[in-house]
This record gives sequence, C-alpha cells and structure tokens, in this order.
Amino acid sequence: MAKPGYYSNIYWHFTGGPVSKDGDIIWHNYRGLKEVRDHTKLRNPELAMDNLKNIIEKKVLKATTTEKVAEEVETEKFCCVCDIPLNDLTYHRGYYGDYAIGFNSKKVHENFHPVLYLDPYHAKINHQNIVIDPNSVVQSDNEDPLLWDLVGIKKENPLLNFLKLTNFASDYDGTFYGEREWRCLEDFFFNQEEVEAIIVPKEEIKQINRHLNKHGYNNVSIMSWELIENV
Repeated sequence: MAKPGYYSNIYWHFTGGPVSKDGDIIWHNYRGLKEVRDHTKLRNPELAMDNLKNIIEKKVLKATTTEKVAEEVETEKFCCVCDIPLNDLTYHRGYYGDYAIGFNSKKVHENFHPVLYLDPYHAKINHQNIVIDPNSVVQSDNEDPLLWDLVGIKKENPLLNFLKLTNFASDYDGTFYGEREWRCLEDFFFNQEEVEAIIVPKEEIKQINRHLNKHGYNNVSIMSWELIENV
C-alpha cells in the first residue's frame, strides 16, 4: 500500500556531529537547530566515518546521550534515530554531517518511541487557561516548578525521557520539530538484515562497501548525497 511522503520506512542515525565549540554538553541548553549550529561544529569527517564503521562492525548503537528537560532534570541515556524521508535528509545533513546508517522500520518500532515536542510556555496544553512568558518565570532552587504544572506529569515519570522542549518556528532551523526523533533508552543491537541503507560522500562509497562486505552485510544499499539531491 502506498504511504504519505511525510514519513519514512527507513529510520536514520547520523554519525557526524555536532560537537561542542566551548565544552558545553550539546543537548542541555538549546531549543532549536539554529542554537545548535551557532554553538557547535560538525564532527571531523574521518571520525564520523570511523563511528559509522564501528557501528557496522559492532552492530550496536550505544545509548550515550542525555538531555535536560528542565534545570536539574535530566533524561536517562538514550540513542536515537530520525524518521525523515530520503529527499528531506539534506536539511538534516547540515546539522549532523555526511554519514548515516538507515534501519528498517519494523526493528525500530520494536525498540524506539517517538519524541513528543512541546513548547509549554507559549501554548496551552492542559485544561487550565495558563500561558506563561518564559522571561517572567520565577525560579526557585534552580528549578522551574511551573513547568511541571503546565506539562501535568511528575518529574519522576519515565515519559519525560521522550519529551523534548523546543521552539516552534516556520524556519527549519528555528525548531527541533523537523528532526522527527525516536529514542531508545538502552543500547540498540541489530543484525545485518535490519540495516537498509548507508549514506556517505560519493568518494567513500567503495571504502564503505568493502567494510560492509567484510562484516557480512550483503544486501545494503549505499547512496551518495549527489544521488539523493538529484532524485
């Protein structure tokens, strides 16, 4: 059966960035891609390629990332993929680099959950008519109690691991919403048959093809960005 073009049957993990320019923890302070771009840089391509090769060889995505949902409230460690159609991956590439591995949807659905994107300070999300200007929020003990009143769940609720606070904007880089992120709260193990595709720069296709063959991946599509941009 045909499907709409706004979601993908392949879920992508990028290995090329970002890394901090000033030593900050990347995902603890930002509310949109523009902030990420302004305060980070892409990982060195050689390191990104090494990361991709290591994932292929070890057959695992490590759960190493955390995010701050609010002050002093941090998610558990997770790994993540994005549900972005192939033609739109060029947007994501600008923030995460040129190297990606794609997993089939069935395997992802068995292990990951989609992220819920919220801007609780500017939109009503419960029955109370409360809309708060974040610039006027009064903080106590470095924590914002009003946030939890708005969201309506306790800080101990495991659903917070799948909550992502963001701005919403018409520009792609003004928000995280376009990432369509899914998360897994443990290391994600997979086998060769569950990898659908690899994306690398055109000049590295032969190298990654040899690496795939070496580790028993016999039916994986390898694509270059030149191909994707001309589809």
